[in-house]
Amino acid sequence: MDKFYCYSTTLMYFLKASGVRYIYTAIHHRTGNRMWVFDRNDKLRTLLDEYDERKAKALS
Repeated sequence: MDKFYCYSTTLMYFLKASGVRYIYTAIHHRTGNRMWVFDRNDKLRTLLDEYDERKAKALS
């Protein structure tokens, strides 16, 4: 199954609040930043689209 690597704390909290749990968390080897890894599935895709729409509305 495909993985989605999330580097945004805000996005991670949005996904978590929407009922999607990450598989594991790790530290990116180059940047040293934390990342969260999710299984890529239909629910995640829908939530990512919703997040993008909300973000675009907030910026306009």
